[in-house]
Amino acid sequence: MLVRASMLGFAMSFVGCLGGGPVFSSTDEALFASPPVVIERRGHYVLRWTQGSYPFFFQPDFDVIEGRLVVSVRGSSSSGMLAGRPREVVIDEPRAAAAVTRASIGASGAGVYFWEPEPRPRGRLVPLVIRHEP
Repeated sequence: MLVRASMLGFAMSFVGCLGGGPVFSSTDEALFASPPVVIERRGHYVLRWTQGSYPFFFQPDFDVIEGRLVVSVRGSSSSGMLAGRPREVVIDEPRAAAAVTRASIGASGAGVYFWEPEPRPRGRLVPLVIRHEP
């Protein structure tokens, strides 16, 4: 119960910090053929996904809130033909990379989350998988 109360407080604080909420869900198969994951390669991090049938460009945003990395998709463009393509975004902003490092070693209060738009109005945080590759 303590974890839930802590996460609820965190969720309420990041909604206030970020202003507008997420528009798209990581479970939307038109956007993501498979859910996004964080990949660690030789000390560097990327967010990786395969784009679903949605053809237009979108790129997740990153925000570090209370030491946690929060990923969301708040919009897209009307250009590009990216359906079915593998996509990656480098997580190289120092605070964002530090948040992933803390999460990958299991530090208390750390984590990498996808901010889902439902339930409205605040949405919810879903933990993302961190995988290590050689």
